[in-house]
Amino acid sequence: MSAPWRLDGKVALVTGGYGGIGEAVSRGLVEMGARLGVAGHNAERAANFAGTLGGFASCFDARSVADTQRMVDEVASHFGRLDILVNCIGLNREEKAGEVTEANWDLVLDANLKTAMFQAQAAARHMIRQGRGKQVHMGSVRTLLGLRGRGYAAYCAAKGGLAILCKQLAAEWAPHQINVNVVAPTFVRTQQVGKMLADPAFYDALVARIPLGRIGEPEDVKNTVLFLVSSASDFITGHTLYLDGGLTATQ
Repeated sequence: MSAPWRLDGKVALVTGGYGGIGEAVSRGLVEMGARLGVAGHNAERAANFAGTLGGFASCFDARSVADTQRMVDEVASHFGRLDILVNCIGLNREEKAGEVTEANWDLVLDANLKTAMFQAQAAARHMIRQGRGKQVHMGSVRTLLGLRGRGYAAYCAAKGGLAILCKQLAAEWAPHQINVNVVAPTFVRTQQVGKMLADPAFYDALVARIPLGRIGEPEDVKNTVLFLVSSASDFITGHTLYLDGGLTATQ
């Protein structure tokens, strides 16, 4: 029964692969037999983490199309192929809608949407030559839902755009047997959102809205990504999987 989930001989690239979610995903890929490339803007962190898993590290500026292409080509050249892309790059700059600045709007759209497009494109060039590939991009429940009381205009726009972008990429690359999907978690327990989750009032209100009664854990994301990059999901593409304990089903 484990055979469809095995990734033996596959080469996986995880961008943002040393962060809270990215680290869990990277470890899971290696556990399933994949050879691992880890990339991000911090060369030292990428190298140190990749080294613990016997992987290959590359540093890049995700907002630069040329540097993204270079990084993907570097990873593919090192291993001789590229089978899997897991894109964990993203950030937010919270600003109320009436106070959104052009600089932060551009930053958030670029970091979440532009980066996804050109990572996908660079990886697909290798996957098309191989005749197969899997891509998973990290969305959010904000892909579907706004958030009351917070300044998430840019973030929601970017993550909403990511969902339809991946549908389009899935449609265009289906003839090449490239699957493109989105995993869209609710809050996941990572350092990035630690300050928000440390606020008891915020945390209690958040959990009260989630039918399964808890927030996400990095392991939840890891397991979902492993399914979507394995042969068990070969007939799934253009899909956004909400990893949210029932949140979007009830809002």
